[in-house]
Amino acid sequence: MPSEPGPSRRTVLTALGVTSLAGTFAATAPAASASAAERSATTADATAVDLPAAAAHWSFDEGSGTSAADSSGNAHPATLQGAAGWDTGKVGAHSLSLTAGGNATASGPVVDTSKAFSVAAWVNLAQLGGYQTAVSIDGKVVSAFYLGLRDDTGTFAFARLNSDATQNAAVAAAASAPTAGTWTHLVGVSDPSAGATRLYVDGVLEGETAYTAGWAGTGATAIGRALYGGGQVDQWHGLIDDVQLFPTALTSDQVATLAGVPVETTTPLLSVDVANPAHAVSPILPGLMFEDINHSGEGGIYAELVQNRSMMASDTSPVHWSAVGGTTLTLDTATPLNAALNRSLKVALPSGTGAGNRAGVSNDGFWGIPVRPRTTYTARLFAKASRRIGPLTVAMESADGATVYASARISTIGTAFPDRPFELTLRTGADAPVTGDARLTVTTTDPAAAGETLWLQHVSLFPPTYNNRPNGLRIDLMEKLVALKPKFLRFPGGNFLEGNTIATRFNWKNTIGPVWERPGHLDDAWGYWSTDGLGLLEYLHWVEDMRAQPVLAVFAGYTLKGEHVTGAALDPFVQDALDEIEYVTGPVTSTWGAKRAADGHPKPFPLEFVEIGNEDWFDSSGSYDARFTAFHDAIKAKYPHLKLIATTTVTSRTPDLIDEHYYLAPSAAQASTHKYDNRDRASTKVFVGEWAAQEGRPTPDLNAALGDAAWLAGLIRNSDQVLMECYAPLFSHVKNNVWATNLIAYDNQSSYVSPSYWAQQMLTSNLGDTVLPATARALPGLATVATRSGNHLYLAVVNYGTETVDVPVELQGLAKGVKKNARATVLTGPSPTTTNTLTEPDTLAPRSTTVTGAATTFTSTLPPLSVTVLELTLT
Repeated sequence: MPSEPGPSRRTVLTALGVTSLAGTFAATAPAASASAAERSATTADATAVDLPAAAAHWSFDEGSGTSAADSSGNAHPATLQGAAGWDTGKVGAHSLSLTAGGNATASGPVVDTSKAFSVAAWVNLAQLGGYQTAVSIDGKVVSAFYLGLRDDTGTFAFARLNSDATQNAAVAAAASAPTAGTWTHLVGVSDPSAGATRLYVDGVLEGETAYTAGWAGTGATAIGRALYGGGQVDQWHGLIDDVQLFPTALTSDQVATLAGVPVETTTPLLSVDVANPAHAVSPILPGLMFEDINHSGEGGIYAELVQNRSMMASDTSPVHWSAVGGTTLTLDTATPLNAALNRSLKVALPSGTGAGNRAGVSNDGFWGIPVRPRTTYTARLFAKASRRIGPLTVAMESADGATVYASARISTIGTAFPDRPFELTLRTGADAPVTGDARLTVTTTDPAAAGETLWLQHVSLFPPTYNNRPNGLRIDLMEKLVALKPKFLRFPGGNFLEGNTIATRFNWKNTIGPVWERPGHLDDAWGYWSTDGLGLLEYLHWVEDMRAQPVLAVFAGYTLKGEHVTGAALDPFVQDALDEIEYVTGPVTSTWGAKRAADGHPKPFPLEFVEIGNEDWFDSSGSYDARFTAFHDAIKAKYPHLKLIATTTVTSRTPDLIDEHYYLAPSAAQASTHKYDNRDRASTKVFVGEWAAQEGRPTPDLNAALGDAAWLAGLIRNSDQVLMECYAPLFSHVKNNVWATNLIAYDNQSSYVSPSYWAQQMLTSNLGDTVLPATARALPGLATVATRSGNHLYLAVVNYGTETVDVPVELQGLAKGVKKNARATVLTGPSPTTTNTLTEPDTLAPRSTTVTGAATTFTSTLPPLSVTVLELTLT
């Protein structure tokens, strides 16, 4: 956040609620930035600093043969393996060439990796992508360290694993993506005394991460490959020169000397180029992804309060229904409501039913029925009896039945189900409690009902809904989503679309029409019944109410258990997709447009994006290419304007976007902020349709939120490539947290948002329409993105380190200047594991204040563990 020097620093921080940290604007002189000439300077040009003796040093100046001498005098020659050869050098005449494969290996470990050490190399990539290791030392299962290129971050990195048998990596990643065909100097430093590993690129500290679990590699020292899972992996593609290992942690000045750059060009600087915008921010970023997981639909945003209202959740018993007054409950398949709801709840009323002796049923809802005072609820149900009886009382009452909060009556029940459900209004009084532990009862005290039978179906109870839509959505959850201002909603989302089997897929044609004519289906991916009350039209209403656009996912002939359909057998599913698109967009004169109109929405919905399937990289049969082609050709023929999203790589057709999913540890999310920086700008555009840093349950902690913010900063920075993004999963009921980390959590009464929600809201609500180039030098532990709209400049910086950081900021290319007043919004907390909960929902939330001291050059002091967004006004 911005600051001024002197006593005002404390005043600003007190206003932000961060009284223990320094942080105000301070005007500074422009910092030196490294030019290309400086970067290529020789060691003689750098500030002279003595270097320690190397444990091994391979200059690769032989130029021929299969052996590289160790010039350190410690007798560690390296033997060229496989296709390893020679090429022109960066330091000296020659270098090791691994363009065609191979490696160079020295016997045994040349340094003790359980202690302090450093590793340096000049590297030149012939190709980007994948994991490529320049230098490593073997353990038995994995390497003791990896210096090279990481596929997950898309950058150079220095990585260590916690032991010789674990996958928990500490990754010190570079602050920018590499380029092919360029010599780059890398230094990895393992510093156990400081509890850190560091990565230097061309003499500049670019990555740093905590690491205290050093262990000793006992195998060979390898140049051009690594060890993982006991096998040799991570082949380097390109050139390597002047590899050195030191039995000590090099200092920053020593690294600068080794890289041959002046020390003054390695000092911290955040430079923003205001005059030369990079590209426009994608207009369809950000969005939301919804999947019915963790009871996020049933018992979540879908406002229905009765669980198993359709009596279809079990074939053997009426789950969530209980007897009241000595009744006997069974499922009756001989008395269906209709072809969809082909059974009913049969209630055998006892002979004692009568005055003072009520009998009937109760429903426990989704971990209780919620009650609030002065609230109107709508109940609907189908009922019939073996003889005419009445009245039938529908009530919301305490779990023990001792207190009735609201009730209404149906005067008479006949001997046949009516054509439409009975509808009742239940209103709680001012004295009703706020409780989630109520139940819904349907009972009678009519003496004429004694010994008779009552049948019930589609027993429903709704609270007030968002925009007062019948069969609508929960207000508090919708308000939280609307506040994010999403541009789209991807639905029905994830595994819920596919199902474990074709029979349990999301079959959209079973999710439209009157809710009592929808059969529902088992959400077997996540283990509970879906009434499909939240169906295709309800999703479209949801999108409409958010003023967003739909991203429609269509079933593409593949299920989670590997069933897949190809050839002519796929044709009905292709036709289903065409019919679904027509339901969404067709005129009322079309077959499915007419059905939509009959369902209450004559106006077609806008539709731009259709996703073909979900996560089809799991299809080991390799059928997706052919399946995508079938859908692509049919949809494009009828709807050529639609943009089609593939869920994995295809070759037979070119999709408009490809959907990529990333669930990462917070450290990996932080390190991956530059993943898309050097992506081929001519390749297929990306939809990051699911992503999240995985830490915290049921919602992210601060550490995960910082990872999410760093990752999102990278997506925004590359939004000419990543056109759309959405976090996942969106919701979790606290009583059904199957997937650990989710954006928003709730019980049946209240809800709260996570630190990650706030981090995303900060970045996407303080977002310009143009991305500005921003370069962070020697600022490890930071991620940043700068955008501009008109005279407003938004600078977002994530500090996922545990120390306060003073960041020199330089705004280049300004025609005039900057107003001294700026707005700083900060999200921070006392520890990485701090989070929000139902009982303490506001532990972490952003705070904004106006600060002074903005200028073309200034220092911003960032709190540890923080996301900061500065809004600067240009003059």
